[in-house]
Amino acid sequence: MISQTIRSAISKLCGLSLLAVLLCAAPLRATDCSVQSLTGFYGFVITGTHNANPIAIVGQMATNGTGSLSGLETVSENGAILDRLEVLGNYNINSNCTGTLTIRAQGLSPQNFDVTLISGGKAISMVETDPGTTETGTAEAEGPRACSSSRINGAYAIQATGVEMTTDPLALSGQINFHGDGTLDGTETTSINGVITSGKISGGYKIGDRCFGAASISVGNHNFIHLELFVVNGGKGIDFIQDDFHTLVSGSMQQ
Repeated sequence: MISQTIRSAISKLCGLSLLAVLLCAAPLRATDCSVQSLTGFYGFVITGTHNANPIAIVGQMATNGTGSLSGLETVSENGAILDRLEVLGNYNINSNCTGTLTIRAQGLSPQNFDVTLISGGKAISMVETDPGTTETGTAEAEGPRACSSSRINGAYAIQATGVEMTTDPLALSGQINFHGDGTLDGTETTSINGVITSGKISGGYKIGDRCFGAASISVGNHNFIHLELFVVNGGKGIDFIQDDFHTLVSGSMQQ
């Protein structure tokens, strides 16, 4: 009798223990999203076509956590450059972390996007929903770190794609070293319409306290090119766009 009682008690304890393990192992529900999930500065890159013209947009937006945004962007559409346009806009985020976002750049038609937040708002995936467009984009939080030329220091992997409008499709990959004093160097491999070349990178850069800046870079045997830079992820990433006329090149650098 005692033995039967003990066995019954042990069985109940085991059941409770198993229930506790299952409860502890159950995944926690992801935190709901809202407009407050987007607060602070983001760098963004958008590429695709607009009315059949190739387009690339790189910029920065400041979100206030209540559904409004402002910032600036540089646009390259079919090789025509619109540099550092002022941006205003608004956004709405649902509890499931999807939503909508509208960007109105100075002198241009509004762009409307369906968006999905990543990691609770640390990044954003976007697709434009306006007729005549085939554009996607990403945005990444800049993070809490203050920006300056001296804080952008070390080796970054660089990757770029696009078109030199007077030549052919272009893809570039390599390493670029920022020295913290406004100078840079590195190495690259470039494919222009399938013709592969390799060379050295050299040049200079400047980053302001609002986390955007510019660089002038010599790539291989080519002339100097000029880039608009937008720092993200606390300085570990840089989005960029070439702002020379008759070019449509954008990309990113990652540390």
